[in-house]
Amino acid sequence: MKIWWMLLLFLLTAAGCSPESQEAADSENNTVELIFGDQEESFSASYYAEMTEEALDIFESRTYYPGSGDVDDTDLERWFIRYYIQMHEYNENWSVNELMQLAEERVRFEEEWRSLASSRYDIEVDEEDVEEQADYNVELFETNTPASVSGIAEGRGMTIEEFFHEFDRDHAERTVLWERLYPVLQEEYASDEENNTVSLAQRYTEDVLTSMQQEEAVPTLPSLP
Repeated sequence: MKIWWMLLLFLLTAAGCSPESQEAADSENNTVELIFGDQEESFSASYYAEMTEEALDIFESRTYYPGSGDVDDTDLERWFIRYYIQMHEYNENWSVNELMQLAEERVRFEEEWRSLASSRYDIEVDEEDVEEQADYNVELFETNTPASVSGIAEGRGMTIEEFFHEFDRDHAERTVLWERLYPVLQEEYASDEENNTVSLAQRYTEDVLTSMQQEEAVPTLPSLP
């Protein structure tokens, strides 16, 4: 349960956001909780590349925590890298098992985030829309690429275009999905007294977490030493 509450804390209190979402959406619309916060300016692209390579080495040699086997390995790797970098950015001290479990639970959360939008509100996105958003992100940061983006791309052996179209594709999809979901949620919670004090992003996050619990999507994880 320790990891579940750690993930819950990230999702409900995350103050940082991705560089690609900062200019693409305002603070209320942005629900893409990423790892890049106030500490980003302190690190160079080469340092992000080094951290990315370290994360990949650890992930690829993970005989100690193979995971449950029911999440996509590409998604698991993506979130492992993000949380590994966040650990260094904020001087946290997480074990490899904790990082793996955080990544695994985050993948499940992201899957439910999209699934609930589809099942409850009939909102989905197509590949063309995601590609257009990824193209927009490339253009937006083509001449002023954040160190985090350049470093992760270098560490993954990618170009900037490949970073936004492949590694960061999940956030492009989330941006498109949220643009359609946001006005629906505005209407749904229009008469809610809490609507003025709790962001729609947080309300929807809470709905997703509740749905995960109801569907028993969150497993009972082994106790950490």
